[in-house]
Amino acid sequence: MDEKKFAVLLTDTQEVKILECDPQEEMFEIARGAIGCDWIELVETEALSKDGYLLLIDEEGKLRDDDLMINCIASELYGADRHGDPIVGNAMAVRAGDEQLELLTEDEAKRLASALERKRDRAIEKVSRAFGLAPVHKADLETPDPHRRQPCGKDHMER
Repeated sequence: MDEKKFAVLLTDTQEVKILECDPQEEMFEIARGAIGCDWIELVETEALSKDGYLLLIDEEGKLRDDDLMINCIASELYGADRHGDPIVGNAMAVRAGDEQLELLTEDEAKRLASALERKRDRAIEKVSRAFGLAPVHKADLETPDPHRRQPCGKDHMER
């Protein structure tokens, strides 16, 4: 029996969640479902890459008509406050293996999620200030409608 595998989801509502994933499912299919998109972009951030992680994001997040918000945690990791290019929508953190992306063990996912949760408030303040926005904290947000996202299409090729 396969060991359970996980990823860490950073939502556009500034939440950090641990996702249990089917290790038999293809990584980009997992990401499309978790992020809610068709095209995945791989983003290496200095803060995550030193520990062997990277982010998968919606490549077209800023172009979509959906009511997606800036993902402050992912944007802060990416350095958006310095270069002005925020990450919009959900992001998923996984391990960058030598030849392929890898899901995390439960302990790895818990450690990473805990570290990212500790950065949440600072990231919200920093990114909000950088883009001239009033910071909105998790407690102030409405729960998003889970039906606002459409399922991702299958058979899309990655660039």
